Amino acid sequence: MKLDDKGQIVRTLPNGESSGSIIAGLLPAGAHYVKAFGDHGAATLGSSANRKPDRVALFYATDDDNAAIAVEKLIAAAGFDPVKAGGVKAAVRIELGGDLHEYGGLKGKVLNKREAVSAVAAK
Repeated sequence: MKLDDKGQIVRTLPNGESSGSIIAGLLPAGAHYVKAFGDHGAATLGSSANRKPDRVALFYATDDDNAAIAVEKLIAAAGFDPVKAGGVKAAVRIELGGDLHEYGGLKGKVLNKREAVSAVAAK
């Protein structure tokens, strides 16, 4: 990502390619990788943990079942509901500018788990 001459964020990676998939490709064989905690800004993370009555959902992306179990526990312990966006190829959806990112397609909206599951399925 970079800023254009109007101060707007512009993707620098090719369409459909994510920084998450690039990082995953650099890891040694057998490494466990999950992309998480990047779909909300710091302000939302700080103010939305343990929100009641509906907790805020946080998306993650991984191809690794063991990593999914671990990150779901971590997300829940942080006060959010985990929702899998898909495999590593889906990481682009939860990165800045993606359709499941707070400052991308969600346009500032935070979702509860039911809404998040629907959003994942919508694409």
